[in-house]
Amino acid sequence: MLAYRDVVIFHSPDPTSTQAQSLLLVYIRRVVGEVTYEVCDLCGSGVISQVNVASPLRDSGLGTRAVAHLRACYPDVTWHSRLTQRMTRALAHRMCLPDDRTDPSCPHLTRAASEDRGAPNHAWR
Repeated sequence: MLAYRDVVIFHSPDPTSTQAQSLLLVYIRRVVGEVTYEVCDLCGSGVISQVNVASPLRDSGLGTRAVAHLRACYPDVTWHSRLTQRMTRALAHRMCLPDDRTDPSCPHLTRAASEDRGAPNHAWR
């Protein structure tokens, strides 16, 4: 539980995409989690496309903290989810994030996501 309190959140561009940004969850100079997201300034919508938390901290609430951090940083943005894994879908459900895969919220982010699909996906350590 002490790790949860000591995790620092940094904003960073996502290396695999031209549009996406990342929140890096850092604990003692080590990245223990990452949230990949995109924000459209034209529509005022945002999409969370990936949430990864290292296994020892997976049930610590860091994913929830990261989503709450995004909401605080972008208060005028309506957030949606493109999360596909079971655990991350549960996070999206808890945080009341509508599924963007079935009903895209923004045509600009949808277009950018299809353009970035050719970019290599980096593996989580």
